[in-house]
Amino acid sequence: MPNGPGYHNRQLGLAANLRGLLLSLSPSTYDKIAPEIEYWIDYAITERFTTAKNLAELVSSVAWEGAGSKSEVSRFLKEFRDEPHRPEQVRSFVDDLCLHTLRWFAVASADRLQMDHYRCHHDDSVASHGSLGFIQAASLVGHLIECGLLDHELVRRHLIKPLTAYQKDSLELVIRANAIYQLFITAGNTLLQGLLKSEDVRVCFERLDVPVPSWARGGPDKLCTLDAEKLNEFRTVHATWLRRREEEEQRNAAAVEVLAAEVETPVAFVSQDLPAAHTSIDSPSSIFQYLEPISVVPTAESTSTTFVNVHDPAVSSPTLSISTVSDSTPTELDDGIGEGSGERVTTRHETFYFEDGNVEILCGDTLFRVHSTIISFASSKIRNILSQQALLHAPMPEGCARITLTDSAEDFAVLLKMIYTPGFPARNRIPEFATFASLLRMATKYGFSDVREGLVEDLKGAYPTKWEDFETAKVLGEDVFGLPKPHPNAVLKLFLEQRIEFALPFAAYRAGLGGPSALASDERGTVLPRLTLASIIDGMGKMRRVGIVAAHSIVYVLNMGVCSESACSLNVGINRTEQRIEALNKIFNVMVGRDEGDLLSAPSLGNIVCADCAKRLEATHLSWRKRFFLAKLPSLLGWGGWEGI
Repeated sequence: MPNGPGYHNRQLGLAANLRGLLLSLSPSTYDKIAPEIEYWIDYAITERFTTAKNLAELVSSVAWEGAGSKSEVSRFLKEFRDEPHRPEQVRSFVDDLCLHTLRWFAVASADRLQMDHYRCHHDDSVASHGSLGFIQAASLVGHLIECGLLDHELVRRHLIKPLTAYQKDSLELVIRANAIYQLFITAGNTLLQGLLKSEDVRVCFERLDVPVPSWARGGPDKLCTLDAEKLNEFRTVHATWLRRREEEEQRNAAAVEVLAAEVETPVAFVSQDLPAAHTSIDSPSSIFQYLEPISVVPTAESTSTTFVNVHDPAVSSPTLSISTVSDSTPTELDDGIGEGSGERVTTRHETFYFEDGNVEILCGDTLFRVHSTIISFASSKIRNILSQQALLHAPMPEGCARITLTDSAEDFAVLLKMIYTPGFPARNRIPEFATFASLLRMATKYGFSDVREGLVEDLKGAYPTKWEDFETAKVLGEDVFGLPKPHPNAVLKLFLEQRIEFALPFAAYRAGLGGPSALASDERGTVLPRLTLASIIDGMGKMRRVGIVAAHSIVYVLNMGVCSESACSLNVGINRTEQRIEALNKIFNVMVGRDEGDLLSAPSLGNIVCADCAKRLEATHLSWRKRFFLAKLPSLLGWGGWEGI
């Protein structure tokens, strides 16, 4: 059972077994060990000892362990994933492992890189293994890129910027240079021929030129001096690719110039039937297959005519009325407006398209038709956008002035609902998150200060800055929004963008409760800034370590005394010392064993000790949680103290 005794230990045991097998892969042992690894992955997931994602997280430390062949690991993962008869839930283990490795490597590269192990971290991350672990991870990431196991867009987004970020510490530059060197050794052809932008490659080459300090060279735990011949080879490969790309661009540009030379004169203004001698225009006959014949009417009265001057001195200058493409209706051109015509296809909004409206507003591909006087009255910023001068010069494709805005259709529809619907949004009742986010963005952008203040005020109970508010809150964090419940990352990202500063520490804490996998989500709207992501992951690790120290002090150091209650496991009678130690261990496990639980929640000890002992223990733990909330929560997650917020 997932919650049965020892279940978590079985997960760890399976993961440790898999890590050992993967690290023992080599060209000579591959054929023997690979089937065994396949069996254990399939067994662990199909028998539901764990999920593919959890197993990937537990196994991912093979990336930064010094042992094993990274090329053989990547070879195994490639063959394992490409096996056609593999169950999808088992095959997804490879994708999860590759993505988890890349994300952790990106987070570590945004952090301080050190020579010695366990200097800044005490977890099982890349950063905890110091510079050598970081360089080992770079080697595996390079092999995964070369095998095609990492999507190119993911690599561009997660890898390059933190890896090439400027650091003042010369040692950090050397560590990064070694990591870049490993990446180029294993995936140089891919990285240097189009995957990396030229600017990124230039910065990488600058990093590779950093000299290795003499004290950091040589030995099993030291950095290596980069091979000068290999560095020249990298530069040659990239220079050759750049030259080929430039030659190809020049060929394409020349071809475009040839095509442009064929149509120096806009042929849409010339009738197919008009003799070339009368117009002095030599138009390629191939052009006319794409045009319908356009009539030439010899009249001088029309004020809407377009005149063509004939420069042949032997011919008098007649006045010709030639219809242009823009004057013709879709029927006349036999093209229409829609797919293949090159024009945007718009859809009228089902609610906010009023036939009696006097202005159209285009957001994306959605068309709104509204009353300029009504929506201008609601906001001075909208009034400036829909000024008389702006409407006078606006295009009128359907006989109505049209203004194009950069807002999404969803956001603008919520804005119009706020303007047209009395009582929306309702105070003291937070809507579902998508609507709330649209309201907050639109209220901020268009100056609805009352609405913004009301929305922010409604958040304060769920994102407390005081311990008293935390204790009395009915709902916390993203639970305050209606269904569907939003991803904590999406809420934090909105608060960052809209500068809801008081809510940032607790929103970051709520996002951190999901662990690294949830934090590093790349779903739409959930991708956090890289430095924010690194701060939260580092802060949550420090919090858990602080929690372990506090639990140890409460349970073992403070000495809970002897209980006289006969049914209490802390009642020490004759020969019951072992039972007491066992009870203390259970209490400690409850306090620290919630790897993804809420660190600020009260531990439930009623089934371990009597009611009086449970009350005393919980009161002591409560005192620690209060001090932790007030003194540590914001600063550990990258913000200052509460007083600055």
